[in-house]
Parts: sequence; structure tokens; C-alpha cells
Amino acid sequence: MLRKFSFFLQAKNIIGMQQVVINVENPSILPSLRKILNSLDGVSIAHKPRRKKSGVEEAEEDIRMGRVYKANNVDEMFEQILGA
Repeated sequence: MLRKFSFFLQAKNIIGMQQVVINVENPSILPSLRKILNSLDGVSIAHKPRRKKSGVEEAEEDIRMGRVYKANNVDEMFEQILGA
């Protein structure tokens, strides 16, 4: 299965900034393509901002990954946390 990569290019001109999306199916050409695009004057690679996970999404991920602990009372919880 091939992974698809997308580049967002920003080209500056007098009026404003134009964006072009390039879809790349062959990841082996990505390093060469990055070098070529970065060498062009006025062209930069814009990265998609990653959305920060909400607290609920982080908690659901913790449950899926098994990062949960159970205790019968507060003393047992502190014993697990502090190892005392």
C-alpha cells in the first residue's frame, strides 16, 4: 500500500500569496523534491497544522493503550503511584 503525501506550496507575488497542492505517491522522491522546492526563490513548503487532541481524546487513547490503573481506595492508589 502506498502512502500519499501532500505538499502545500506558497508562492509570493505582488498581489498576495498563491498556494499549490502537490500529491506525491512515491515517498522515495520526497527528499529530492523538498530540496528542489526549497531552492526556488519565493517558494516555501507550508505544513498542515496538527490539531491538538482534546482531554477526552487523550483519555480515550490512554484506555485503548492500557494506560489505566485501578485502586480500591485512596491508600492503595498512593501506594501504586509512590511505590510506598
